Amino acid sequence: MADFRRVLTVLAVVAFMAMAAHAQVGVATGSANSVLACVATAAGTPELRPEGYTELVGDIVISCTGGPVPQQGSNIPTTNIVVYMAPAVPITSRFMSSNGASEALLIIDEAGSNISTGVAGNFGPRAPQVLCTNAQQQAIGGSSCNVVVGQDPGSVGGPYTIAVPGPGNSASSAQNVYQGKIGDFGTNSVAFYNVPVLPPSTGGVSRVFRITNIRVPVPGGNLSGTLQAIISTSPSAVLPIAGTAINIGVVGPQMTAAVAANKTAFTQCVPQTRALSATITFTEGFATGFKTRVVPGGAANGVVGGPNPNVAWAGQQINTASPFNQNIPGGLYGGFAANSESGFIFSGLNTGSTSGFTAGLADYGTRLKAVFYNIPAGLTLYVSTVSQGTAPTVVGGTSVLPYAVLVATNSGEATSDGTNFGGTGSGLPLTSSITGSDGLGAFALSADSSGKAVAVWEVVNSNPSAQDVMKFSVYISYTATSATSTNPYGLPITDLPLGAPLNDVQLSFAPEPGGGTFTTANATQGQTPTPRFAVLKTQEGRFVTINLCQTTLLYPFVTGAAGFDTGIAVANTSMDPFGTVTQTGSCKLYGYGVTVGASGNTAVQSTVPGCDSLANPLPGTNCFAVVPPGQVMSVMASSVLTNFQGYVIAVCNFQYAHGYAAVTDLGLRNLWSSYLALELSPLPSGATPGTVVGSPRSGVASIEVLVH
Repeated sequence: MADFRRVLTVLAVVAFMAMAAHAQVGVATGSANSVLACVATAAGTPELRPEGYTELVGDIVISCTGGPVPQQGSNIPTTNIVVYMAPAVPITSRFMSSNGASEALLIIDEAGSNISTGVAGNFGPRAPQVLCTNAQQQAIGGSSCNVVVGQDPGSVGGPYTIAVPGPGNSASSAQNVYQGKIGDFGTNSVAFYNVPVLPPSTGGVSRVFRITNIRVPVPGGNLSGTLQAIISTSPSAVLPIAGTAINIGVVGPQMTAAVAANKTAFTQCVPQTRALSATITFTEGFATGFKTRVVPGGAANGVVGGPNPNVAWAGQQINTASPFNQNIPGGLYGGFAANSESGFIFSGLNTGSTSGFTAGLADYGTRLKAVFYNIPAGLTLYVSTVSQGTAPTVVGGTSVLPYAVLVATNSGEATSDGTNFGGTGSGLPLTSSITGSDGLGAFALSADSSGKAVAVWEVVNSNPSAQDVMKFSVYISYTATSATSTNPYGLPITDLPLGAPLNDVQLSFAPEPGGGTFTTANATQGQTPTPRFAVLKTQEGRFVTINLCQTTLLYPFVTGAAGFDTGIAVANTSMDPFGTVTQTGSCKLYGYGVTVGASGNTAVQSTVPGCDSLANPLPGTNCFAVVPPGQVMSVMASSVLTNFQGYVIAVCNFQYAHGYAAVTDLGLRNLWSSYLALELSPLPSGATPGTVVGSPRSGVASIEVLVH
């Protein structure tokens, strides 16, 4: 905050990335200007995720020139600066205290950026970052942050006026970071009180005020296009701003997600060990939709932005014992909002506890969530511990290869990464010593009593210049067993019998209200965690298809009435010279037709069960016998379907069943006719014979359609 009087070249922008931006803050000589002129611009207009409740908007930069030459020792005039969001969406920057004092900050002259000013003094960009809290700003008399015009003692070649602590201000140097307070003028406002404005006075010199760390919610409000900031100052003469409405964000497309199940369905009688059953795909809606926790820049001793790019988890580690490195105003980060969940990280403003919060620091990188429903009992479900594809040489480092790691299952989707990635003792990321069939680490999920389990991955590498796609593997294991009297379809896949619910996985960002620890009201401000998301639409699909080891046979004409009878035979050909795995099971007969009686015909038919499902079976009388491999079992329609005439569907609990029927008159005197049963398509899991099965997702109308 100085009045510089020597001509220098325009300062180079501190930029480690192409989108980094700084206003010119320099010194020059020339005639003093009598009129202070200021203009507000946006440092960037980032795309905002339509699912995000805490989307970082672009920094606001107020640049001033001219003004009267101040006198040394005089008070520096102050003003109140209020920023409003238009449309009027609430500001959701994190509260650092319960009264609305937040992580939103105003920084004077890019303090801490260390841009060379050409003079020896540590002022302006080379000044240390010194906080003026909201409480200090609004204190009676304002003496805690009182600053006056002084002279830089380190200057060479002439006296340069700067801001120095005034009476009652015990700080070692003038405060140049001001804390914003949310809500004093509506939920869509943030206010900075008693901000000193030292006119730069000399031609070619700028005084810069940068406003950063403003977050807004997109879902649930009236923000669907471009977000603007409207800036008001009071008294306005101290900081006159031309063009006060600026674009600071635009809503981008939604993330899309899908499930690609294994094209080949599994069968219950064939055991599987961590077999790939599905691939889950998340595609960001725009190039910067997936963000790392902080901007990767390499790491040294666990410090973000350090010089060594070969340290594991580089760019993801935050070490509170060392300086935070994402603390250069506007530099290195493209205004922060472009490719990092964190903003301007200011360690001088925190909640003061080991589990507390630091201004600008997000709790984690973008997280992706899969919720699995109706996991069959007896089936072990696994997910890959990392995303598919080539892994970066340094996971979490400067590579732009998209990459994510597993960080939570079932609970903890809103748990912070802590001071290091995963935090001390948190066990993050989750790893596994076993692998799936595609070679990635396979982490077993634990389903609850309803058959539900959750997996959450965190983005640790992303490419801010391309639309990233994250893919994760889903694996299954189960043991094949034979049918029993109580489980005619075998153990342990017990949800596959007829009419069972379909399995399903639903995909979204995380954390979201269903599994997070926050309310759904986007106007609820100051809460944690950051970031957090809404689920705008259900994106889902089946994660496994396991068919029962069955054969379904159709006997088109069966009669046991009016002097006729039909023999229904089933052969189990799982014993053969080709090495087929043998299976054993019974058949259940479903009759569709009429019962012929003296008083007329009725259409209600009893189902004939398999003998292995009854406690007191009488094969051929009250049930269809178990068919061992290599044998043929039969039943007479007159015994199990008395006076029946129609067609019969037989569902046999083993593969490789073949049917034969013979229709005769009683006593085999005048008529003999026989045929082979038709083999219907395999019964999909969850289906009921003779009815419509599946869903719009499965695309299956009926097994009848598939055969006839």
